[in-house]
Amino acid sequence: GFDLNKKIIGKGGCYTRGIYEATGAKIRLRGHGSGHLERDGQEAPASLMLAITVETGEAAQFCEAIRMATELLQGIARRFRSFCGRRGSSEVGRGQPPSATLFWMGELSHRGKLCAAALAEELGLPLP
Repeated sequence: GFDLNKKIIGKGGCYTRGIYEATGAKIRLRGHGSGHLERDGQEAPASLMLAITVETGEAAQFCEAIRMATELLQGIARRFRSFCGRRGSSEVGRGQPPSATLFWMGELSHRGKLCAAALAEELGLPLP
């Protein structure tokens, strides 16, 4: 199979740690299938997500973390489409056509939207 979590986190956490070391942003894989348990002992009742957080006032670091995470996810999306093609599938995940968007920018705070707006446009990601 295509082990998405391992491809996002990287061997020994190298991908998410690399984003952290470059930006100081906290990177967490959360939601359904993440293996991350919330305070109630369950995974968050949400789609799998890569959560990016920084301290207030670190807009440049936040935007760089988004850029790095997007580049990582774009590479994984290309690998996933290739994986589906090798398996002879004309669909990617849940019956979606190969051209389907495989990830998107989710919920942002008001400040997060302000600092990420130009970057989201540049990367072709719609803001929520």
